[in-house]
Amino acid sequence: MATAYKPTTADNVEAIGMRILRIAEDMAAGSRHQVRSERLIDQAEQAAIDLRAAVRGR
Repeated sequence: MATAYKPTTADNVEAIGMRILRIAEDMAAGSRHQVRSERLIDQAEQAAIDLRAAVRGR
């Protein structure tokens, strides 16, 4: 039986960083739709929460 891969804190931080880069690219695309902007802000805020949790080991 193979052992399960458990990502390290660095792996999690890198993955969250990639999410943030995609969000930043979407924001830079220049959509002026309020709903879309709010969704991107929500995604960025969630990524920040996830980053804090990953660094703290949760």
